[in-house]
Amino acid sequence: MQKYLIFNLISVGFLLLGQPVSAQTTLATPITSPLPTDTLRLTLAEAEQRFLSTNYALLAQKFNVSAAQAQELQASLFDNPEISVERNAYNPYRGRFFESNEERKQWVATYQQLLLLGGKRRKNVEYQRLGTEIEGHNFNDLVRTLQYELRTGFVRLYYRQQTLGVYQQQREALQRTLTIYQAQLNRGNVALKEVVRLKAALFSLESERKELVNEISELQASLNLLLGNRPPRVLLPVLPANPATGLRLAALPLAQALEVARSSRPDLRAAETTTRQEQQNLLVQKALAVPDLTVGGLYDYNGAVGKNYTGITVGMPLPLFNRNQGNIRSAQAQIQASEQALNQQATAVETEVAEAYAKAAEAERLATSFPTDYFTDFDKLLDGVLTSYQRKAIGTLEFLDFLESYKDNMVQLNEARADQLNSFENLNQQLGRRVFAW
Repeated sequence: MQKYLIFNLISVGFLLLGQPVSAQTTLATPITSPLPTDTLRLTLAEAEQRFLSTNYALLAQKFNVSAAQAQELQASLFDNPEISVERNAYNPYRGRFFESNEERKQWVATYQQLLLLGGKRRKNVEYQRLGTEIEGHNFNDLVRTLQYELRTGFVRLYYRQQTLGVYQQQREALQRTLTIYQAQLNRGNVALKEVVRLKAALFSLESERKELVNEISELQASLNLLLGNRPPRVLLPVLPANPATGLRLAALPLAQALEVARSSRPDLRAAETTTRQEQQNLLVQKALAVPDLTVGGLYDYNGAVGKNYTGITVGMPLPLFNRNQGNIRSAQAQIQASEQALNQQATAVETEVAEAYAKAAEAERLATSFPTDYFTDFDKLLDGVLTSYQRKAIGTLEFLDFLESYKDNMVQLNEARADQLNSFENLNQQLGRRVFAW
């Protein structure tokens, strides 16, 4: 009943103020108030370009990739040789420091080099290379996730602002009607209860509008964070007319969509690479069980066997007790764990793709049921209804029922358009590739 009252009062305001009867100019005109100086109007392509260059989470993840590449480089380096020199500092027999007598001074020089056996360095380089590959997949997955948030938030903000335009027009019309009714009340032409109902209706409308404004503010904050705007800006998204034109699921059957996801999803690729890395880790641990060889040389100026003694040294630990058994068993268990995690991720990918595909199919069905020109006749009919109501050819209840239906449909139309675009964006995200472009 309260909604009927709102539309009744709005229609009276239209009649008293001589407003145009066109549906589009009355209810769906966007806000035309002056824009703040910090307003940023941008298209989706411009937003994505800014996002890729200024999003701090992406920039941080890029450094993680660079860090992994540095670890790969570090693993490829050989161990440094070791050199040592020993010199007698004090001769207790003669009480001299740093004895210079050729017969009594003594110094020794040694050189040692560690040689890794069992292919440790080569296998560790491959292990680190797989780690770099995983970080690359993680970066791509972060781009996929944040880009989905950007595109869907962009679409939601655009259509929420369109809906705000509907509320804005209704609020302005209701405020003007309240002013006229207040003046008529002062003259004794209308009852007090009509003005009270009008104020209550305006308060209810303001409450609904406040919730919408709060939602828009949250979307603004989220997009400003994704774009790295400092300070935050007032964003005005720009979308082309009928952006969903050409979005058809028939171009990609479900079976083919699953294959695309299996080959393109970066999180699934990361899980596959993790399994390969765990298998490589087992090779590394087995290589660590092979003792390493230490070779070197020795020069003794005044040794026990005579002057200018030169020798070579060879050393190797004996693998009697520690043959890296624990780490090898741990690596084997980690392989099994990673294989199960891979199976879980593959199942999740297939489930998510099937769910997103079903949602996109329903959005496509709704869009094809109500084409873009569907509301054109609705607008023409509204013009006729407004004219008929002015001429008293139809009653108030019939007029209010139609007017309420129109308002609800305009709001739901914006929701449906946003849902259609975002359902295909969700499918693109689950596929790991932008198959459906608009």
